[in-house]
Amino acid sequence: MVGGSIAGLLQGLQLKRNGTSVIVLEQDPSKDRHSHESGVTIGPSVVSLLNKYDATGRPAAIFAEYISVDWRKRLRVLDRPSPRHMSNWGCLYLILRANFDGMKSEAVPDPPVSKKGDGVAEYRPRKRAIGLSYEKVKGKVTVQYVDVTTGEEGSVSADMAIAADGVHSSIAKIMQVPIRRDYAGYIAWRGIVPERLLSQETIDYFSNRLNFTLLKGTYFISYLIPTETGHVEPGKRLLNWVWYFVVPDGSPEMATIFTDVNGRVHPYTVPQGLVNRALWAEQVARYQSQMTAPLAEVVSKTPCPFITKVGDAQIRQASFFDNRLVLVGDAFTAFRSHMGMASEQAARHCWQMDRVWRGEITQEQRDLEATIYAERFVLMNRLIGLGGLGQVVAVVKALWGLMLLWIKHKLGRA
Repeated sequence: MVGGSIAGLLQGLQLKRNGTSVIVLEQDPSKDRHSHESGVTIGPSVVSLLNKYDATGRPAAIFAEYISVDWRKRLRVLDRPSPRHMSNWGCLYLILRANFDGMKSEAVPDPPVSKKGDGVAEYRPRKRAIGLSYEKVKGKVTVQYVDVTTGEEGSVSADMAIAADGVHSSIAKIMQVPIRRDYAGYIAWRGIVPERLLSQETIDYFSNRLNFTLLKGTYFISYLIPTETGHVEPGKRLLNWVWYFVVPDGSPEMATIFTDVNGRVHPYTVPQGLVNRALWAEQVARYQSQMTAPLAEVVSKTPCPFITKVGDAQIRQASFFDNRLVLVGDAFTAFRSHMGMASEQAARHCWQMDRVWRGEITQEQRDLEATIYAERFVLMNRLIGLGGLGQVVAVVKALWGLMLLWIKHKLGRA
């Protein structure tokens, strides 16, 4: 398994529980990975995997019953049932690590022991893939790697290799797979606020829902999530928000936003603690008068915002080396973040591969299923994001793309 984030751990845990020995190679040098404590939606496929394979008993998410929309300063112009589970990237990661290789953390101080029938699981941090080879006769895939801290090189061979190493996949680069990448034309200011810093009125307003706030040419998503250490009880939760904001690619504004307090220009993300505070204060001052009172309080009390570029990336071919190398999760298709579908897609890939290994479908059928799903949600995420930003022409194009995809699927050509 190349990549030890959510996608790799979901796939690795499923394989382990089904008796397969798994080695995870992860290039991040830290023991427990560094999260931005950002919010993620966990859909039905993730919930099903956790229900079947999680042995920690730790809650991984906060249930939200409603979806609501604010328009400018008008509260709840739309409010309807739309149940979903909202999680914290770091919390979900730590629960998966406890299950996969028994890593202790504040979230899971007493990891579960392996179950009877489990495969052997090993997590190797600091290992970046630098090469691949395939022995067709033996049916073995060999991954060459380098330790990012010592420079020492090594390799590991297996019956199968799964690339779950994200949108900037080393495996995809090594295989020289054609990748379509699109910058969305906008960025995401992001942040979390400890619940204890907010008024009870604001907490009540955002509780039990995914909330959209539509401003002029920009919009917010906000919802409650657990802490990275797994606290889900009222008073200890976090209020997570994402602010989508149009910034032309290559513009002076883009360069300014992605230059941190130390003068370093970041290509994709300015981490927490490195965002220019004066720039952030200016951004808030420009829009605070347009915000609802609850949202204005949340944004103004955010201690450490961070910034990411928004875009999508897609690969058309998922399997290589006689189906012994498969790209999954964001390594295959990375969505824009509006629907929070990254972990759900990764979990669906787990269930799809399980059906392949059980002989219920072929690898080719699985890859087609994964491709159709990816194409659909690339367009749906674009539709939601561009709609929230009020970009009517682009919304029509996304709708037209969805319609063409539906027609192709119905005709059996997708």
